[in-house]
Amino acid sequence: MFVFLTLIVIIFQSAPSLALEKIDPTNKSSVSIAGKTYSGKPVYLLKDNEVIQSAKSDSSRKFFFALNDLTDGNYTYTVEVCSSEEKDKCRNENIVITIDQTPPPKPEIALPDKLPNDSEEEITIKGVSEPNVKIVASVQDNELPPTTTNDKGEFEIKTGLVLGANTINIKAVDAVGNESAVGGASVNFNPSRYKAKVINVIDGDTIKIEGGQVVRYIGIDTPETVHPSKPVQCYGKEASDKNKELVEGKEVKLEKDVSETDKYGRLLRYVWLGDMLVNEYLVREGYAQSSSYPPDVKYQDRFVEAQRQAREEKKGLWGDICNAQLTQTQQAQQQTTTSTQNTQPIIKQTTTPAQTQAQPSNQTSGSYTCDCFKTCSQMSSCAEAQYQLNVCGCRARDADEDGVACDSDCQ
Repeated sequence: MFVFLTLIVIIFQSAPSLALEKIDPTNKSSVSIAGKTYSGKPVYLLKDNEVIQSAKSDSSRKFFFALNDLTDGNYTYTVEVCSSEEKDKCRNENIVITIDQTPPPKPEIALPDKLPNDSEEEITIKGVSEPNVKIVASVQDNELPPTTTNDKGEFEIKTGLVLGANTINIKAVDAVGNESAVGGASVNFNPSRYKAKVINVIDGDTIKIEGGQVVRYIGIDTPETVHPSKPVQCYGKEASDKNKELVEGKEVKLEKDVSETDKYGRLLRYVWLGDMLVNEYLVREGYAQSSSYPPDVKYQDRFVEAQRQAREEKKGLWGDICNAQLTQTQQAQQQTTTSTQNTQPIIKQTTTPAQTQAQPSNQTSGSYTCDCFKTCSQMSSCAEAQYQLNVCGCRARDADEDGVACDSDCQ
């Protein structure tokens, strides 16, 4: 019986099994066709019904054919495995190989019409390329997370920008690895607000940031401590120490108004520490006085109100310490001013620390009343302007610090 069954199997045996490995589209010119069947069986590769290669499956039942020098296009092959080299009882399967060596088109992009005013805000770049390809982008050689185009070839990329010149490079990569030519754009980014690290505090209203640039606080003035031609003024050290406590070694946000720099090349900026406007804080706590220098007056109303509160509460330089220093020298200064105001349109004097402090607006001597809120156009004469500078310490009237008040009218 066993012998009979064996003969039946030999006579009526079926064709060998055949399993081909899947071949995904590729941009390579060399491809292998691989598969499995019974071990030791002859396997043939046919193209247009012609055998172009033959092999025999190994002991692990595997076989493969190597194809070289393929170019862009689709190729159909037939793999056939037989029970013997006489090609009896054969099984075959077709396989299609896709060679894609055509790169996608270079992405075309459009930048937003308006760049943000804050360096922490991102921009959205819109573009178009081939549908369903990967978009790889970089800004200043920093690669961004990739995205994919939709069925219409559209894509969007969100990115931050660095201060100054930005080079944006974008390319498309298709499913088989073909890369497009690089597209992109250049954009100069100069937001009104940006982050900077303070490396040194120079005085109460001046700092140095990473990169070596010096920043002068807009809209305020603190007593001098490092002026080359002026002595240390009342409450100057306290203002400098407070500024150092607030910002030295910290990352702050700088905000530009209208002007970029002052005549000394210092950056003119408002300084933010979190939600705190440091310029305003120094005025409110009596470390600085409000000092308006048009056209940079964005927050001047806030500074004026902060100064009003500081004066009412007699904080810092509005307190008894600086008032006491002023009292010791003020009588002599007032006498000189009164005797010369009718004959000298300009009074130039060497000031003392106490003389240069801003004083409450209700302080009166001789013909004039100290009022640091008066503008040059509101002065009755150049003598009064000089009185406000020398006696009352209203340094806002001496923007260029040459000792002459209201230069445009009195010089």
